[in-house]
Formats: sequence, C-alpha cells, structure tokens
Amino acid sequence: MFRRMRNLGQAFLLVTFAAAIIFLCGWRDAQPAPLHSPSPVVAQDDPRNIQEDMGANMLPMPVFDSQQEAVPLDPRENDLLYRPPLDVAFIFTHARDNWPLQNQLRVAAGSLLARSSAPLRLHLITDEDGFHAATKIINEVQASDQLDSRHIKPRVHKFLELLHSCTAMAWLRGKESIPPADVDADELTLVVPTDDFIPEIKASVTTLQEFFTRRANAYYRKALFFFSLHLHRLLPGLERVILMDIDIKVKGDVAELHSHFERFTPSNVIGMTPEQSPVYRHLLSVYRRHHPNTTLGGPPSEGGFPGYNSGVVLIDINKLRDSQIIKSYLERSKLEERTKHYSFQGHLGDQDLYTLIALDHPDLFYSLPCGWNRQLCDWWRNHGYQDVFDLYFNCSEELKVIHGNCKTPIPDNL
Repeated sequence: MFRRMRNLGQAFLLVTFAAAIIFLCGWRDAQPAPLHSPSPVVAQDDPRNIQEDMGANMLPMPVFDSQQEAVPLDPRENDLLYRPPLDVAFIFTHARDNWPLQNQLRVAAGSLLARSSAPLRLHLITDEDGFHAATKIINEVQASDQLDSRHIKPRVHKFLELLHSCTAMAWLRGKESIPPADVDADELTLVVPTDDFIPEIKASVTTLQEFFTRRANAYYRKALFFFSLHLHRLLPGLERVILMDIDIKVKGDVAELHSHFERFTPSNVIGMTPEQSPVYRHLLSVYRRHHPNTTLGGPPSEGGFPGYNSGVVLIDINKLRDSQIIKSYLERSKLEERTKHYSFQGHLGDQDLYTLIALDHPDLFYSLPCGWNRQLCDWWRNHGYQDVFDLYFNCSEELKVIHGNCKTPIPDNL
C-alpha cells in the first residue's frame, strides 16, 4: 500500500517538474528581444516571412529600429483640431453655363484651401444658378486636394430668418433641405439665395446701383456687388470675414492675411489694398483740376491716395454694424452731396463706395500691403495714362493673392 502511494507521489512530482520546465521555456521565447541587442534571427528575417510561417491568422511581428528618428507632425495636422475656423466669403452669381466663371471659383477656392494653415468656413453668396455650380465645384476641390472636415466645412444653412421666401436648398453632402438637428451651427457654410432678400437691403442696393454704375446692363450693377456693406445682416453671428473676388489665385496663407485684423486701430472697420491703377485719378479728374494741390487720386509713391480695390476685403462685422458714418453713406441725400462735391461718378460697384467714404474718412480703413491683392489689370496704361501708370501699378512685395481683374488672365508661373 505504502509502496503504491510512494510511486504515485514520485509520478506527480515528475509531471509537475516537466510542466514547470515547459512553462518557463515558453515564457522565455515569448519575450521581445532587447532594443539595443536585437536577435540575429529577427534582424535577418523579413517580418512578412515570419507572418507567413506563423500562419495567416496571426498578426505580423513588429520590428523596432532603435535608430529611427521621430517624424515631426505636420503643423496642419497638429493644429487644425484646436484652431477656430476662419470665415472667408465669395460672391458667385450668374454661373449657369459660364465655364470661365466656374473655373475661376475652382482656382480661387482650390488655391485658398491648399495653402491655408487654419480650418476655413466658406460662405458663398450666390443665386440659384450659382448655388448648384458651386456645390459641385467645392466638392471637386475638396476631393482633389484630399481635404477633410478639419480644413473646410462644406455644408449649407438655410436663411429662414433673413429671406422671406427661399427656394428649396440641398446639403452639399446630403439631400435634406433643412439642417439636421444634431449639426453644430458653427460648422455650417452659408449659401445665400439672393433672388429674394429683405426690403432694407433691396432699397439700399437700388440706390447704390444708381450712383455707382453707369449702364443698366453693366457688370457691376448686379445686386451681389453691393452686398459687402450688408454682411452683418447676411452673415449674422460672425465677427470677422474676409471677402474675396473669385478672379484670384491665392499664393499665401490666409491665416497670415487674417492676422492683419489684429493690426486694426480702434477706428478701422475695413481693410483693403490700394488701387493699383489710375482709375480714380480719372474719376476725380474734374475735382483735381479745381484742386491742383490735392493728393486724392494721386499715386502712393507721391503721397497720394489712389483709392481702394475690393478684390480682397477684411471686414470687422461688429464695427460695420455699429458704424453710423458708413450707414449715412447708404442714404441718397448723403450720396448726392458727396458725389457732387467730388464730381464723382463711379462704375465699379461697392469699391467706388468704399473709395468715396475713404476720401472723407480715411481712418475707417486699414491699408493692406499690395501683395495681398496684386492687381494685373493694365487697361489704363493704353487709355491716356501711360506716363503715370507704373507709379500706381508697381508692387515690390511678395505676391500673396494675384487678382486677374478686368478679365486679365493669371499666368501659371505667378
């Protein structure tokens, strides 16, 4: 009896000892090789071969290289999730079957987004025809540049509060005509159908068209070219907006452009680059004859004020809303008085109104460096101002935004 129990105990001890040896050997083999003394087998074998040997259902064995340098994060990727979006607006109208105009938006939006270090919200102020074309173009730009939702918020918000009757609208990435309840309003791109807008804006625009366009069918007579003065109504809730023409190509970072808001003085409401042609020398020619010592309409190199160009406009929305001076220039009596004083008959839309206000109140405006709106139009060079044209046209600064105004093609090498 005792002999049998002794044999069973010895067998149990042998089995336990063997199991312990197997466990210890398996645990040792499962440990990773030291980083500074890699196993010769791991260093010489391709991980893909090891994976095949281990079976198709096994994960690949990681191979660590202690000498590999860390790759720094791209600032775009590192910052985009934490930076508030910048608001940029385009005016886009009468785009149906207008392929050159559609291509301008494609170039403008594509170059803007490709070079921005900050997330953007694009606001397209458009009509019904432009809405459908812009929807397609922005989607194409976003796909071609591989931009995700951190770079651009291509969604649509319906302006029920501002527009009395809106045509049915669709999401740029969906089919709903009204934003879903779970969508954050801060992530919406506003597309404004302008066939029917609030009466106050309509009355103001009608008056401005009379003073700052010469012909009923003039290009700049379109209502959209006077909407910048009403952005506080069209884009409520925003604080700062950069308004750009679509005949541009962006070479600089719009975040750098946006930083110029921080340089506004307390009185500055709007930021623009000076006009780079003698157009206002011409429009003020009668006034200049009667005031030979005036600097108005003169080139900057001679201490003159050449007027402003609205290809790129920085607008402080709150200051625009509160400015009683600017509001006064939307009234017929004020416009009659000041245009008569300067013998001023404009034809370039809101740009003429900005310049007219700046003649009287330069403190309302911040002058951007010329490189942020490098105008290419040289029409006036061959129309009576060849001797002084380059005094206006010269810009020695780095080109950040190239503006193909008066239908001037933008060269590929710029």
